Amino acid sequence: MLQYIIQLNYATIILMFCLLVFIITNDYFDRKIRILFLISCTMMLCLVAADSVEYWASVTNNTQRLRIWMSAIGYSLRPTIIFVVILLLLRQRNMKRAWLIMPLIFNALLAFSALFTDIAYSYSADNEFIRGPLGYFAFVISGFYAVVLLICTVRLYKSVHFSETLISIAVVCMFVISTAMESSWGYDGTINATGAVALVFYYLYLNTQQFKRDPMTNTLNRRCFFLDAEKDMAGLSAVMSIDLNNLKQLNDESGHAKGDEAICTLTRCIQKVLPKNCFLYRTGGDEFMVLCFHKEEAAVKQLLLNMKKEVAQTPYSCAIGMVYNNRRESFDKLCSLADKAMYEDKSRLKSTN
Repeated sequence: MLQYIIQLNYATIILMFCLLVFIITNDYFDRKIRILFLISCTMMLCLVAADSVEYWASVTNNTQRLRIWMSAIGYSLRPTIIFVVILLLLRQRNMKRAWLIMPLIFNALLAFSALFTDIAYSYSADNEFIRGPLGYFAFVISGFYAVVLLICTVRLYKSVHFSETLISIAVVCMFVISTAMESSWGYDGTINATGAVALVFYYLYLNTQQFKRDPMTNTLNRRCFFLDAEKDMAGLSAVMSIDLNNLKQLNDESGHAKGDEAICTLTRCIQKVLPKNCFLYRTGGDEFMVLCFHKEEAAVKQLLLNMKKEVAQTPYSCAIGMVYNNRRESFDKLCSLADKAMYEDKSRLKSTN
């Protein structure tokens, strides 16, 4: 029995302890992300413990009550782990998430109802598991959160990096497969192992993204700007140069905190209207660049107008220069032309004020 428990959970336990070490020793993430990962690791270890005790109780006489408690904990935790992955995906989005918690609460109440009713599940006098009319509800809820994760991934596709989109889809597929394997074919421990792999995979991904993102605005950094252009120069349609107006004056009069707020506001405005295959990079203090791939010139011009319109709704303003790559110029030349157009736009703005 002990050998089976170790074989079933060894990989999951090792992954979670290694992840805990990384989380505790790595302070690059903001506090919210670290807390979410710590919560998820704790839940995974609790799930392993509950499943191990439940298995021990399944081969021991007169332990039906204990087995019910452990099963209820397991049924409650499994969909919750997928829920935490959803929170990680939505970590920087202001979305109402209270409705997402309600299925978890109902699922937990149903799981623990086995203490006094057999509507979900029960155990016979011989300690055999008996699935009730709502016995598959926990697996349905897990599938529900997998679908929610997929929907969030699709909706946020234009604002997250493509690699994160692929990882989210991979996580959804892993959870769907493992849920089917455990609920229909009796492959114990597959959901636990999937959750552990998904969390470690996501953590490592976010850790590598720290080297690609500007820490204040979360936009792609200057290094990615050049790498992305080099990677798909053939598909590069346009380059935009963006500069926040009057930042020095704002810093001198109101402090650097207000200047940072202006930069972040500008970033949010641009990200809000960026379509698919267009990416924003912070290349300097208040200097940003946009690369557009596989876009028609009319679409890029409309994007420029949308940026101006969005920023105009804030107390700030910016100058934007755009050059369309219809002559297939070198990348350095495109950047130079975009900067020139931006400074011309800045001059026009000053002359009209």
